[in-house]
Amino acid sequence: MHVNGNYPMNIRLAVLLLTWLCANPLTQAVAEERYKLQPLQYNDPDLVVDLGVGLWAWPMPVDYNSDGLIDLLVACPDKPSNGVWYFENTGGPDKKLPVFKAGVRLGPAGHNMQVSYVHRQPRILVPGFEITDFKSSDFRQKREIYGKSNVHSAKNIRANMWRYVDYDGDGAHDIIVGVGDWSDLVWDHAYDSSGTWQNGPLHGYVYWIKNLGTDSAPEYSPLPVQLTTADGSLIDVYGWPSPNFADFDSDGDLDLVCGEFLDGFTYFENTGSRHQPKYSVGRRLIASDGHPLVMHVQMITPTAFDWTNNGQVDLIVGDEDGRVALVEHSGTVRDGMPVFHQPVYFQQQADTLKFGALATPFIVDWDKDGR
Repeated sequence: MHVNGNYPMNIRLAVLLLTWLCANPLTQAVAEERYKLQPLQYNDPDLVVDLGVGLWAWPMPVDYNSDGLIDLLVACPDKPSNGVWYFENTGGPDKKLPVFKAGVRLGPAGHNMQVSYVHRQPRILVPGFEITDFKSSDFRQKREIYGKSNVHSAKNIRANMWRYVDYDGDGAHDIIVGVGDWSDLVWDHAYDSSGTWQNGPLHGYVYWIKNLGTDSAPEYSPLPVQLTTADGSLIDVYGWPSPNFADFDSDGDLDLVCGEFLDGFTYFENTGSRHQPKYSVGRRLIASDGHPLVMHVQMITPTAFDWTNNGQVDLIVGDEDGRVALVEHSGTVRDGMPVFHQPVYFQQQADTLKFGALATPFIVDWDKDGR
């Protein structure tokens, strides 16, 4: 390539360098790799820290390696930590709270990945699709299960959480969808000059798509039903509902626990029956310590799962900052509501440095060694 000598020297050098890099892709790749973001290592093989991924944790309890121990798959849809991460249960002396191995990335992750259990087998859904053969397909293979991925009327939705549930006890697993509607809130810029919020709240609704067929030959209703409580009001939490249907009060029917965009949980007791559910008005869950049951941060994603294997359904909950906690069922039902212990965060062998979400690091010579 000829560079006209009339151009300034710095421009001529830049053009020549660019030409050389384009002609040498290997050199370009090495240069790009050198300047990629490199996670800091703890460099302490004995250190144990909170189990976590990047921004937003979608936990999925699964015996991934078929060794009889429940591992954790955690989907992280954000950057730079995007992926489904496998945390192997080491089977340590504390079976309830083992120290997991450091996470291993198995494949890419999208938003709203949630696990269901059909005949005790894990099934992973995203809006409108099921991820199939996830152990062998790196979470890239999926099949359509419904003709549309947004069953809500509004377009401005953020949460879109799909699960299989045999909602009415007829033996066929239906689809439950939790929707976070932002139409009233819009975004976080609606305060007036006096600090008064001018828009509405977030909404978190729940839909039931009935399976008119069977599990082997499903036929889902084209008309999703928006669920209501016994007084006719819509089931509505503060966005990000992550609905979980399970027998939380041990009376033989399926109750409903929802998360939210904030940090708490809402319980809807089934006052009907297994085959004809009827849900009471939602109540905030109170923990065994008498205080509201809350996570450390927000945008929580609970998954109902009997982690302690004692017949009481616990909650495995992801936080906005990427950590995952056990919210253990105490075995007590008080005033018609299950009582859970406050969250205890799972631990892992330390790998890369993690300090919550939206961290602002400062580099300082803390130990005064000149580095």
